[in-house]
Amino acid sequence: MTPVRRLGSDEWALLRDLRLAALRDAPHAFASTHAREAGDTEDAWRERAGAHAWFVAEAGGEAVGLVAGAARDGAAAHVLSMWVHPRHRGRGIGAALVAAVCDWAAARAATQVTLWVADGNDAATRCYARAGFVPTGRRQPLPSDPAVGEELWARTLPPR
Repeated sequence: MTPVRRLGSDEWALLRDLRLAALRDAPHAFASTHAREAGDTEDAWRERAGAHAWFVAEAGGEAVGLVAGAARDGAAAHVLSMWVHPRHRGRGIGAALVAAVCDWAAARAATQVTLWVADGNDAATRCYARAGFVPTGRRQPLPSDPAVGEELWARTLPPR
């Protein structure tokens, strides 16, 4: 199993490096763009690091994946910014990252976890389906490219 750990708020530089790598690698999968975030200041990255529960997957001493969990209104949480380095895809790292967010959400007494998945992101769709997420039918344009749609998926968490 791939080790996944929560990033500390002081690890803003690692968050920045992974997030920018994700935006370069898969610009079609995210609501933001590399151009939008590349110029962010250290203060902005520090704020981002503390705003959500960020998790990193590591393999061979290298950070190879990233995801965030965000608290939502009521008993809900949301998966943000999921990414796995291309050389490490297909090894269960995405599943481990999603599980980390779901475990974090359950510990916060969340009863549902949601996420948006861009049309055409078939690998993510398969990962989320294996993790128990289902499409809700709610759709919107991808904020970074309104020509692409995205769909909200949800997973109900068992009561604690």
